[in-house]
Amino acid sequence: MGIATAVNNRWCLERLSDAELDARVRVRQSVWEDCEEEKCMEGDGIVPGPLYWMQNHTKTHDEHWLEKGTKPDSPFPDKPYFPWLVWHLMNDRRQFIPKSREMMATWLLIGYGAWKAQFFPTVQVIVQTQKDEKVVDLIKGRGTPGYARTLYEQQPAWLKARHPLTKAMKDLPEDLISWANGSSIRGVPKGADQIRQYHPTIVIFDEAAHLDEFRESYGAAEPVCSQIIAVSSAAPSFFGDICVEAWTAAHNPR
Repeated sequence: MGIATAVNNRWCLERLSDAELDARVRVRQSVWEDCEEEKCMEGDGIVPGPLYWMQNHTKTHDEHWLEKGTKPDSPFPDKPYFPWLVWHLMNDRRQFIPKSREMMATWLLIGYGAWKAQFFPTVQVIVQTQKDEKVVDLIKGRGTPGYARTLYEQQPAWLKARHPLTKAMKDLPEDLISWANGSSIRGVPKGADQIRQYHPTIVIFDEAAHLDEFRESYGAAEPVCSQIIAVSSAAPSFFGDICVEAWTAAHNPR
């Protein structure tokens, strides 16, 4: 697994073996526990860390559950790289995340965006993908509930009551979930003009290496976004160029 993250405003790409990753997680474990266990007061409620929320207060949907012989909805898995990656999500303003399939990186990022929108007021999260169909799949969904909708609806009733939506889920558009606290997570298809329509707090680019006009979309988001996260499988692209440049700089210091 490789992860390019902005640490202290410098691009840094790390390719870690399993042993190196385990060691890194252990080194950061005390910091991570502080991050996860710290409670932020929100009115009369408590905000858990994003990974704690995903693993303990909601569930994901596995489309391959039947062939695996598992349940269709289950708690977010406990993969060894999740704590390390979420630590960066909580601390870095810009991230490029190369990934392979079946790592659940997109699920994790949608969960992070939904967590931000649900637990904090006036947070606007934009998720950009190549096609309209994928936009819908990641947010509310059409027929089958989308990623963000699944995470919201699989929460216990008391948590949904504490964080109500602006209207019933069935009445929201397929590409939008909005909370009564003024926050929302919205999906948009390819194109820099899609980003320019909004002033988001967070932008998540899914499969950025395969996203038309990604360079332009990133440029449109850069001046206005508190946080930008791009994730993708490999392909020649602006995304790939940045990751290679970061890896080269990290492994060939001047």
